[in-house]
Amino acid sequence: MFSNPYVLFALSIAPALYLAILIYGKDKYDPEPKRILFMAFLWGCFSVLPALALESAWIGLGFGPSYNVIWMMVHAFIVVGLSEELSKFVMLRVHAYRQPAFNEPFDGIVYASFVALGFATVENIAYVFNAEDGNGFGVAFTRMFTAVPAHFSFGVIMGYYVGMAKFLPERKFEMMFKGVLFASLWHGAYDFFIMQQNIPGLGIITVIVLWRAIQMSRKSIKKMQHDSMFRFHFRNDGEN
Repeated sequence: MFSNPYVLFALSIAPALYLAILIYGKDKYDPEPKRILFMAFLWGCFSVLPALALESAWIGLGFGPSYNVIWMMVHAFIVVGLSEELSKFVMLRVHAYRQPAFNEPFDGIVYASFVALGFATVENIAYVFNAEDGNGFGVAFTRMFTAVPAHFSFGVIMGYYVGMAKFLPERKFEMMFKGVLFASLWHGAYDFFIMQQNIPGLGIITVIVLWRAIQMSRKSIKKMQHDSMFRFHFRNDGEN
């Protein structure tokens, strides 16, 4: 049963589906059109391609994984973290950001989350179906509580700043830069403590990084929900 490809596929997409439903439910004052959300998810799936191209280019220049701590940091933060988060940002910027439905800062979180979940789904499927020793179930179960929530949290962090960029035109570049920067830093830190081999015990710090990223994403969601409530709920009550 655990090696059944249909079961493995279901397990691969389940965490992203759950988190997509979760963030959609948080957008309760002015929900986004499902069509645009689905397209954002597809753009996220497609973002895997430019990310792989960027990573391959960096590795071709000699920035691959290394036992040297400094070079491993470069690999984790730049080659992996920046390449993947920048690819997600571009997909967010060229599609959802331009939509008229993007009419409040909280939408940045929602759309960025869907882009991130699209990326995470494709990555998850690849890892699960290419697991060593046929342990796809174990990989799917582990990533259900680690890598997929991590991508989701990085998406929320990026979306928080992209949402502000949309409605602070005088600080647009600054906010977008921060969105890519902070998402890349959290992503890089998450990967670095997994990848580094010098001190195996440091791998536990990845859990701490993930927990802090989740905490930050929850605070960002709560803050933007508060903004959304005042923009739509109270305003509509006053008009009635």
